[in-house]
Amino acid sequence: MKKKSFVLAALCALPLLAFSEGFSLKQCIDYANKANGNIVNANYDVEIAGRKVKEQIGTILPQIDGSASYTDNVLLATQLIPNFLVAGSTDMLKVQFGTQYNLGGSVQLTQKLFDPTFPLVLKASKLSETQAQQSLKMTKEQSAYSISVTYFQTLVIGKQLSTLRSTLNTSAKQLTSTELRFQNGMAKQIDVDKIRVSFNNLKSQVQQSELNYAQSLSNLKNYMGMPVSTGIALTDTVMKIDNQSLEALLTDFNVENRTDYQLQKIAMKAFEADKDRNKAGYLPTLNFTANLASSAQRKTINFLDSSEPWFTSSALIFSLRVPIFDGLQRQQRIAQANLNIEKSKVKLEQSKQTIQVDLSNFENQYRTAVNNIMNEKDNLALSESVYKNTQLQYQQGMATSLDLVQAENSYNESTNNYYAKLLNLYIARINLEQGKGNLLNYINNK
Repeated sequence: MKKKSFVLAALCALPLLAFSEGFSLKQCIDYANKANGNIVNANYDVEIAGRKVKEQIGTILPQIDGSASYTDNVLLATQLIPNFLVAGSTDMLKVQFGTQYNLGGSVQLTQKLFDPTFPLVLKASKLSETQAQQSLKMTKEQSAYSISVTYFQTLVIGKQLSTLRSTLNTSAKQLTSTELRFQNGMAKQIDVDKIRVSFNNLKSQVQQSELNYAQSLSNLKNYMGMPVSTGIALTDTVMKIDNQSLEALLTDFNVENRTDYQLQKIAMKAFEADKDRNKAGYLPTLNFTANLASSAQRKTINFLDSSEPWFTSSALIFSLRVPIFDGLQRQQRIAQANLNIEKSKVKLEQSKQTIQVDLSNFENQYRTAVNNIMNEKDNLALSESVYKNTQLQYQQGMATSLDLVQAENSYNESTNNYYAKLLNLYIARINLEQGKGNLLNYINNK
């Protein structure tokens, strides 16, 4: 019955396996670059910043406006003027000026001829676009980091689960064999109980590991922006640790590769551009305006009557604006910009020091992780050898059930330690590459 149930469960799992698409780490990150909500919004921010640059360029191009108006003077205003028709008269004449119906339209062109602040404002807009691009890069790096850590965590849990299942299968065979020996009077009840306890513990570990694997895989899909219901399989089996010497790996660093450092440099350049813009505000500006207007005045609504006149006017205007005194506002803005620049310099130096400290810690973590995995690998091989020899001795009656259980526990502990150290190694390498600002290049060249 147990075998039939296992076969039935395997057959039920086949459709899920068939619809699980394989994903390498690079494919997971490529998928996230298109589907992760944070990256999608960061791409929108880049496009918005680009549109703002074009908007700023539009301010220096000719501005053309058209206008039209229609007026119905239902009651014309009455004006009193001296009676100039009668000499010496003190009476006032009541007159009404204008017509009841007026229609007019005009077109006006405005062009900036000289505006010293324009190139500086345009520079600030381009800095904002560069900042958005760097923010997009940082968002991608953060997404790649989360995906990388979760990918290898899932991978390690999967390897550990496979080992646990293999050990559980071996333990089940040992339990069946011991029960048979007990029935034949060749083993004690306590031997059966000890092995059964060990078997049950292993079974619980397998179930917990299966849960951990499912949760880790769901987290990975969430970081990718993939629906949790989608079936995926991890195709990378191990992180490739290249043959590059450890010293070369740890010294290959340039702070300029760090995106957060670049963002702080852009912020300082923005303050410098703001300072230059305010200084340019002391210079005069020159604008040109051309206006063409036409209007008609009628006692009746007959604006389409060609016999009635339309009156046209036009004007060319050059306007020069010279700043004289603004209450020292601009001077205070320049002083603020200078202070912000000095603050940015301090923050930039602090960031450089923090990055170097973090990188030093990541280097030490990676060195330790490399050494630890070597030790744990040897321990695992030794405990596996002891476990197999103890199994053989137990089958031959040369070892007790206690010896078998202890060897099995020791092997499980060594397995858990090995995979924990393996995950630490993977995370240490990811942290190191991120600390160097090289994570995306490292993943793309894996």
